[in-house]
Amino acid sequence: MKNKLVIILYSEEKEKLNYALGILATAAALGRDTELFLAGKSLFSFLKNKKKSNLNYSNSNELLLAILELKIKFSICSGALVENKIKESNLREDIIFEITGLTAILAPKKQNDQIIFI
Repeated sequence: MKNKLVIILYSEEKEKLNYALGILATAAALGRDTELFLAGKSLFSFLKNKKKSNLNYSNSNELLLAILELKIKFSICSGALVENKIKESNLREDIIFEITGLTAILAPKKQNDQIIFI
């Protein structure tokens, strides 16, 4: 059985954001269960107002469409929403987000998950 891959994306740098999407798309295409956990300022790239978004690397939109098609789970740190003063209603509507906390990722039952922090 393959362990779930969870990427905690904290960075808002477009290169790191793009690479995280690439890792997720590749892992999911290989049949691995995957999750993107958005924290820190990375949330700003997933708002309805795309002017502040760093999803503008050469293939970011293509990767985003791929991971949506591959049904990768998107989670958002509830603390990051509060810290960044972002309302859930300001998030993109084409992505289903689960608002949660680190306990959902670090719970003992998930001890075999692989976590990458970017």
